[in-house]
Amino acid sequence: MKKWLKTSLLGAVMVLAISACNQQSENTEPDLSKIDKDNIAFTKDDLVQESFGGLGVEWGAYEDTDKLIEGGWEKVIKHMDHLGAARIRLMINYDWFCQNFDNKGDRNKNNDTWTYNFTNKYAINMIEILEYCQTHKIDVAIGAWNVIGTVGTGDVWNMMDEVTSDIRWAKITADTLDFLVNKKGFTCIKWFVNSNEPNLTGSKTSSKNYNNTYEIWQQGVLNVREALDNVGLRNIGIIGGDTTGFEGCNEYLVNISKNIRDKVADYGAHFYLSNIAVDRGEMMDRIEELFAKIKENDSNFGTIRQANIWEAGLLDGKTPMDCQSLITTANYAVRMTDYTIQALAAGVNGVVYWDFDDAMHFMYQLNTTTPKEWGMFSSLAEASSKMQELRPWYHSTSLLCHLIKKGNKVYSPLQNNTKLDETFRSIATINEDGSLGGFVAVNAGRTTARKTFYLDEKVEGDKLYIYIVNEGSFRLNEEGYVIPNYEIDGSLNKKLTLDIPKSTAVVVSNTRL
Repeated sequence: MKKWLKTSLLGAVMVLAISACNQQSENTEPDLSKIDKDNIAFTKDDLVQESFGGLGVEWGAYEDTDKLIEGGWEKVIKHMDHLGAARIRLMINYDWFCQNFDNKGDRNKNNDTWTYNFTNKYAINMIEILEYCQTHKIDVAIGAWNVIGTVGTGDVWNMMDEVTSDIRWAKITADTLDFLVNKKGFTCIKWFVNSNEPNLTGSKTSSKNYNNTYEIWQQGVLNVREALDNVGLRNIGIIGGDTTGFEGCNEYLVNISKNIRDKVADYGAHFYLSNIAVDRGEMMDRIEELFAKIKENDSNFGTIRQANIWEAGLLDGKTPMDCQSLITTANYAVRMTDYTIQALAAGVNGVVYWDFDDAMHFMYQLNTTTPKEWGMFSSLAEASSKMQELRPWYHSTSLLCHLIKKGNKVYSPLQNNTKLDETFRSIATINEDGSLGGFVAVNAGRTTARKTFYLDEKVEGDKLYIYIVNEGSFRLNEEGYVIPNYEIDGSLNKKLTLDIPKSTAVVVSNTRL
């Protein structure tokens, strides 16, 4: 935001940074005999991720690119360039490009025919996103929101009762991915999403999966797996669930672990949590409870099949129009950082945040073209100048994406468990060769927390870059992107003591992020 701290305010910035997050001691050699909740050592015994899968955002195909501000797409690309995402979730609607449906006037779905149009504006935008991801080595999970006929297209396809178990769903999926991967060469596509949030049901006029059950969804997975294999796409994994909420995940993900674990690529969840659940550290405990149930059935959980969050967000501030009224606040950025720490500490291998740009999605199911305001900025022409600005959680997410990279190790020491300190959490990370490392910490308490950190595994560098995430402490360059609040001489392998104010996240790295 333009009103945040700028480089020209260097003197004021340094005063604010030191008072907001003070380095209390010199960078000294650690004493591993003195480890408690306030002296945090990230050691090899605290490894929770051997090879992290990566962080990213929902970057779905735009429902109407004609609504973007002049130069809006260039703005979108610039912000994606700087974000540093390792993966995205790209959702589409099959009825955007499935045309000329003919059911032959009978009930036999095997002889139904249709054609594909991959040259309209929806398909072109999907391909533009895939071209970007292919060039920038970003992994993609692609999928369709719901079966054809859910919203606005009538029920001529008659897919609603069988949902994704409809044999035509598998054929369309295989044809689409055959075109995108085999013919267009988009090897960045790693996963297929077999419909959005299948545990939610609704009426035939709603956006949800009418008449869906776990059994119907499971048959759909089996059909899609066979169809993909038949066109030589055995390397495209199917997201195991894409289910929302802990109740839904306890049904779908546990059943997957019992019945079709070898047919899916991961255990995929959507978690939208209350502020209290994040602040109290309850998220980590609930994820661990869910994972324990999966492990009972799947001995390859955590290795061959990881757990991923494919939509991540907060519930407090959600409006009846499915927008998030708090996304412009620094507290949203702090809590989403805390959310990420807890997810990774619990063993989640990848997180995709909902979402990138307000301009992607509209509430057509509510008979309105109002955008879903839940992003990190807006490229819509109708959006106010304030809503077009980068929001605090874009900056915090960018810091996380640049620090906790794909393939990194992630550490979470036992003394950071919520049972010992329910208002403070931290994780550390390091890449394979030790050239990049750092830690992320959040103080969700009501008073300043003094904590001492050090990373036991060797990390290169003789400078530390410290970023503060709270109201009023972001420091931005002239382009509007976050830069360090301050930098000091020091090493991650020596003790660093910080006073972290309440409701504050801190990111410390051995390189500028």
